[in-house]
Amino acid sequence: MLAPVADSSRRWPGVFERESPFVVLVARETIPGLTRAHDLLRQHLSGYAGRADVLGLVTVAARPGRLPAEIRRYRDVVGSLAGQLWQVPWVEEWTLVEPEKLPVWTPGDVQLPRKRRVDPLDEVPPEIHRLGSEIVAAARSAVRESSYDADARMFEE
Repeated sequence: MLAPVADSSRRWPGVFERESPFVVLVARETIPGLTRAHDLLRQHLSGYAGRADVLGLVTVAARPGRLPAEIRRYRDVVGSLAGQLWQVPWVEEWTLVEPEKLPVWTPGDVQLPRKRRVDPLDEVPPEIHRLGSEIVAAARSAVRESSYDADARMFEE
């Protein structure tokens, strides 16, 4: 649902010259999902992820309702290793369609104030607007704070 991102096909990016080194891990809020994210973060923190720069972790609700305490605590521990932690709530409608049928957020999209409920199959929900904006801001900040020589035009204001 976020236009400036892509799936790195279960490999660390940044190997090729013009490939972005920025990574946002995504995990389902389950013990197996969080364990996989934890393993990847340990790999990164140990220096085995190449020049990848982890911006944070996005967790996606695995079911509606309250998150069990054990999963919430583990999510918070794994999230602390990632630096930033973002959460995407459960949206039943998203389970009914293929990913390419979902609305897409693009940097610069303006979120208009809504007085009605957003149809998550027709409009980008406010949580996704916020997520996209915060990830782009984290990437911009990383570019400013480092000496990346990669083309950073997509992160410019």
